Amino acid sequence: MEVKVNSNFKKALRDVGNVPRKYVQKAMVTALNKVGAEVVTQAKRELKDATGLKAGVVAKKIKKDKARRGDEEYSIFIKSRYLNVIEFGARQTKRGVSAKVWGKRKIYRGAFIGGGRNSGKRLVFKKLKDDPKRIEALHGASLPREFHRQDMESIFKKKIKTRFPILFKRAVEFHLMKAQSRLR
Repeated sequence: MEVKVNSNFKKALRDVGNVPRKYVQKAMVTALNKVGAEVVTQAKRELKDATGLKAGVVAKKIKKDKARRGDEEYSIFIKSRYLNVIEFGARQTKRGVSAKVWGKRKIYRGAFIGGGRNSGKRLVFKKLKDDPKRIEALHGASLPREFHRQDMESIFKKKIKTRFPILFKRAVEFHLMKAQSRLR
């Protein structure tokens, strides 16, 4: 998912007035990065609430590519597979494994916590019904799928539309003040 701010930029430029081009470019990058950081924070919160994962786990799965001069684009990448139930606060009980997938605690009957075959990492498994000698891992939510399911793009566009002009104006003022202090 990419955050693009073309339509807002013209409006924000009109609000600022007559400013030298190099300060506008610097302010654009600063404002984009700040809006991007706010959007990432909101994405973490939304995904945390939708999936039931801890905020730190969600944060590790989100990568960002910040805006730079010459490349005025802030990109957010959410890369993840279906996560094992162990990531959702799984606990072993008498009946099976209790985990809080999608924000609701549920008992997976007959499931158990064990070590992965090659990794040795703790995972949640369940025996297959047709072949009780074989086991399969239990999976919960997928962050990219939940991201699209929650219709987050519209939420982010709304946030960008409201916050970008404000942050852009502040950034222009900051860079102009910084330039004036250098001249003294």
